[in-house]
Amino acid sequence: MRAIVLALAFAVAFAASARAEETPLATTTDVDEARAILDQWTAAYQAEDYLTQWQLTDPRIRRWWGKTRWRKAMTKARRKDGKLTAYTIVTADPIDAEKIPCTEMGHCYRRGVQYVIFIIRSTYEKAAPGQPEYVAMAKSDEGWRFGGGTFPNRPVGETAVILTESDERRYKPDLSGVQ
Repeated sequence: MRAIVLALAFAVAFAASARAEETPLATTTDVDEARAILDQWTAAYQAEDYLTQWQLTDPRIRRWWGKTRWRKAMTKARRKDGKLTAYTIVTADPIDAEKIPCTEMGHCYRRGVQYVIFIIRSTYEKAAPGQPEYVAMAKSDEGWRFGGGTFPNRPVGETAVILTESDERRYKPDLSGVQ
């Protein structure tokens, strides 16, 4: 019986990894939908409506970045860089997770998720971005949502990103002592 359970677990894991590799790229319609949500997300940032911005962020990020933490990071970024005065989307394309750069801390984008990448040129009141900015919009059960990136000008210190399954296991709270 144990051998059957192990074989089944292996088959499920193999099927899940095979599905992740076969995730189709976003379509032209998806790119347009992702752009519309990115525009709403950015408008919320510009209006200092960080709750709306947070709600337009992928739920897999919101799990790790609560409302209060998000608001504090965005407020601090705005104080440091000033208002986002202009932004232009230079490129908008579907992309595989493996082709998006990993974060400074080594967190890579989650396989099996559809992404649209936006390369952005922006200006701020006080500071210029130290590098080209990008946003990876991700498809979730809620539709297209902010899925990571360096826009607006690295507000969270490191790129916010949807954690991979291995990262989620590593950061999962240890509840073994909780009764």
